[in-house]
Amino acid sequence: MTVIEFREILKSNSVSDLEIVQNHLAFGKPYVFEDENKYFRLKKVISEHFRVSHEKVIMIGSAKLGFSIAPNKLWKPFNDESDIDMVVIDDQVFNAFWKDLYSFEIELIDRTTDDQKRYIKFLKYFFKGWIRPDLFPFDFKGKNEWEDFFKSISYKEFSERKITGAIFKEMFFFENYHKQNIKNLRLGE
Repeated sequence: MTVIEFREILKSNSVSDLEIVQNHLAFGKPYVFEDENKYFRLKKVISEHFRVSHEKVIMIGSAKLGFSIAPNKLWKPFNDESDIDMVVIDDQVFNAFWKDLYSFEIELIDRTTDDQKRYIKFLKYFFKGWIRPDLFPFDFKGKNEWEDFFKSISYKEFSERKITGAIFKEMFFFENYHKQNIKNLRLGE
């Protein structure tokens, strides 16, 4: 799909925000892989690592669409510097990280101004049912484990690109987060 075709879908009153999220963001063949088996294998490696069904692992971002719909990169095409962004949508994985973060006692840790900004950004996403491990605070051990796993699959079998990941608690949060973005895009059309 091209940017022009996607923008035409945004202009259509016959397609809901949710349908756009489900049909174009959550499902379908990603732009980055001509070989659908490669996408399945990538999902399988991630799903086995987190012990979830491969259906709970989804590619998002410009690697999925061929262009970005993120507000700060709007319509920017997938290019040589682009990452492959993956999400795991599973309440048990989310809750395990939540419990580890709770046990970390983040509230008791002194932070720099930059640490505090990252913490506030982390909380903003967390409130929306989304954990972005790149925003994990401070010396939380789960951050290193997360980064080590994604480094181990980056620049290898699946693509000569960095592969990143995030966690949504459940499909409700994934769909609603992206529905809001679609709604904002439609207001701009």
